[in-house]
Amino acid sequence: MTEQMIMKTPGVEITTKIAKFGSISYQVANIGSVSVYTARKINPIAALMVLLGIAAGVYGNNLRLQGADASFFFWVTAALVLGGLLLQMFWPKKEFTFILKTSSNDVHKIVSENGEHLDALQGAIEAAFVAQT
Repeated sequence: MTEQMIMKTPGVEITTKIAKFGSISYQVANIGSVSVYTARKINPIAALMVLLGIAAGVYGNNLRLQGADASFFFWVTAALVLGGLLLQMFWPKKEFTFILKTSSNDVHKIVSENGEHLDALQGAIEAAFVAQT
């Protein structure tokens, strides 16, 4: 059986016999498993909103202790903290991890925010598995 190219992107080449990641090559026959995991990360905008809300609350509390009306700052605090929490809940930053394990217990990981690329990479290696049989 001849070697056929299944996927080629910058830094990654998958053929029916070899999976190459940069300067590291694996024989497809020695790959035990491939998987892609998704993890939710903290959205930096949401974290900034919560921190700004806390700062506004502290400033408003200082104004209140000095006898001034600080209700505006408490409403700003509530809006920023609630907005940050809702933003994190509905629009989290996602990080995808591709894991390749070989029969000799070598592990190769690729971490990216581009889940579609890693899913395509997993599909290409699975296609190489099928071509081996």
